[in-house]
Amino acid sequence: MANTKMTVYRFGEFELTPRARELKRNGDVIDLTASVFDCLVYLVEHRERPVGRDELIAAVWATTSVSENLVAQAIARLRRALGDDANEPRCIKTLPRIGYRWMMETSVVSAGDDPVTAPNDRTPIATSDSSPPVVPFWLRRWRWIATLLMLIATAGAGLWWISKPAPVAFNPGTTAVLPARINAPEEWSWLRLGLMDLIAGDMREAKIPVENSQTVLNLLGQGNEDTARFSSYALVIHPQVALSENRWHVELEVTAANGRTLHAESTSDNVMKAAHSASAFLLAQMGTSALGSVKSTDEKAQYLLRMDAASDAGSMNVLRELIDKAPPDLRQTLEFSFIEATFYCDQGEYDPCKKQLTDLLQRLPADKEPILRGQVLSHLWYVYFREHKYAEGIAALSEAIQLFQTHNSRGHLAYAYAERAGLLVMIGKFDQAESDYGLARINYAWVGDTAGALGMDAALADLDMRRGHFAQALPTIEHAYEQYQRMGMRQYLPGLLYDLVISQKMLLQHPDALATTERYWPIDQKQWEFMEEMTRHLLTFQRAAALAGSGRSMEGSKLLEQLLAQIKLDPHGEPGLQATVYVLLAKLALQRGETKVAQAWISQALSGGLLEWDSNKHDHADARLTQVLIAQQANDATQIRLVAAAMQTWANQLPASDQDEWVAILLLRAQAVQANAEGHREQALDQLKLAMSKASHLGVPELMVDVGLAYTLSLLEDGKINEATAISGRLSTWEQLDWRAAWAQACLYRTLGSMDAWKQHQRKATELAGDRVLPTCTSTAAQ
Repeated sequence: MANTKMTVYRFGEFELTPRARELKRNGDVIDLTASVFDCLVYLVEHRERPVGRDELIAAVWATTSVSENLVAQAIARLRRALGDDANEPRCIKTLPRIGYRWMMETSVVSAGDDPVTAPNDRTPIATSDSSPPVVPFWLRRWRWIATLLMLIATAGAGLWWISKPAPVAFNPGTTAVLPARINAPEEWSWLRLGLMDLIAGDMREAKIPVENSQTVLNLLGQGNEDTARFSSYALVIHPQVALSENRWHVELEVTAANGRTLHAESTSDNVMKAAHSASAFLLAQMGTSALGSVKSTDEKAQYLLRMDAASDAGSMNVLRELIDKAPPDLRQTLEFSFIEATFYCDQGEYDPCKKQLTDLLQRLPADKEPILRGQVLSHLWYVYFREHKYAEGIAALSEAIQLFQTHNSRGHLAYAYAERAGLLVMIGKFDQAESDYGLARINYAWVGDTAGALGMDAALADLDMRRGHFAQALPTIEHAYEQYQRMGMRQYLPGLLYDLVISQKMLLQHPDALATTERYWPIDQKQWEFMEEMTRHLLTFQRAAALAGSGRSMEGSKLLEQLLAQIKLDPHGEPGLQATVYVLLAKLALQRGETKVAQAWISQALSGGLLEWDSNKHDHADARLTQVLIAQQANDATQIRLVAAAMQTWANQLPASDQDEWVAILLLRAQAVQANAEGHREQALDQLKLAMSKASHLGVPELMVDVGLAYTLSLLEDGKINEATAISGRLSTWEQLDWRAAWAQACLYRTLGSMDAWKQHQRKATELAGDRVLPTCTSTAAQ
């Protein structure tokens, strides 16, 4: 008789039975709406980790269009039912910008049984305690298993070794397939990664989430076979393959998160047939079947698998040789043409990439090869990106998304959403890009691609930074950093550290920014040997900026000059970064009152077209404003007029997608300096007022204190005490963090005659300014 016992979760005075859709407290049933009950079940079932809001929405409401407010209401109702307090949670903890996590100690039992205990090895396993066994009918009867085994034995495919005939309940957590151990001649070494991809493909076909192969290789590291870092995965599959007397023997050793194991093996004269059979046996033990699928095991498929293995290994020379030496009949296949095209695209070989993809698209009607056509359309983004044809690229990706949605190909769908989001960012459609990144993240998580999902977190953080929402970006960056670090994927950390320092600086968290640079500084002593030279230079730049932000501008300047020397050793010279370094050197010299030094640096930044290599329009605007402020400090009214006019011309020529509030604020600052130099005091105040309004609306503390100090000093000089008091009060939030906010307070108190407060804030401003020179309280100069 079939086992009908149900999984029950016990926590505190509660008992949760998902299948019966019942929650009891001390034996009394608690009524919950369907969505609230499903939220509870999902959080409890995934109690080992945080659950993102997007993930919870997809799991409970089966859509992505549900508002976060609805989710928050469901969680609030659930907390009330559980007697939980959001301020001091014991059940559900809210993780800002991430989601929620179940906190209560929870035991798992079968109805009427004692709590589950770990069985001996080599028994059928459940990869998670989160759901009851779901056993296909044909596997419930021993005679069907016997028939299947007899058929397999007759075919000579292999044997299925399990200790019990009952299949395993599989709750789809993510599976990691490791590289295969090979016992065969050197010519078969490609199987190490080839079988890894083949088995991962079989798992995905059975709708089991599988980690991206490249992520697995990154987790293992070069030559490192330590598998301890995979302990959080639901299943870890380690293939082994041996060749003996012209027979291939494939074994799959499988470990679950709870320590239980499975084993499947198969033998054949064809290595791919043996691998597919072993996968099928494993899937059957897990209560899942892909045995009805026809798997190609011919020489063409084997050659394509070798190409995939070379790509996974990053052996581009090997892959190129395989492409060049491919048999003529294989070269005519659509699959080969696609691999060849993506190889050229990945190598940045634009012309052959474009030709191959466009030719291939002509051969792919949507009604015959929809998934492959979608893949080709997805990769065409590179061509459209290179040609700045963003609208055409978005249209191609939209068609691909439609194809993938129709055929439920979630891994490809995630990629297409992510690439479309990137193109939408290019044309300034941030809201649509945010939606696509969110959809990409859900689909990456759905198929078990951890690195892909985390990459979307980083992309969303970058989008927040572009909008000036640094406070929102910060926890997302920290979360992605912690996850990558936990997984040992250090190659992704430098970019996150770079964004983290920038966000902290924009939020005026100068000590935190400096502390973040300590995570990688000195670079040569922190085992960042894998880091590219350009990345090293960018992180060095941020180290210098963080030093300056902490009042150590001379130290920061020396580091920047050392960086310049390193950059110039490169024949390419990184001109965009050179320009940015020159601008920061000019700003720091200006803040120390070294006007001539500042003039020399800014002239180098704006000469020779260096700045044109920097694609960030905010850097351009900052450089031009710095030039205006230097001319102001030099009392050069003619230069002020010329530079401000040039800045206006530059801003007018920006495409619509690049004309944002940030640029407008810096332009208003420059125009205010010009108006003041020409004696138009009211006009200057109006421009500063508008700049302050825009900065407040944008909400970036760095911009607010920079504009606010200039505006406060100008108002005080004109005797407009009430207005100055209002602006100074707005900056008081940051008076303990930034010298400009503290100095605005000090100057106001001095004007009001409150000498104790003046001295107190003067001391704080001096402390925070470090080696900077504080401007005169009655001056409109604000460096």
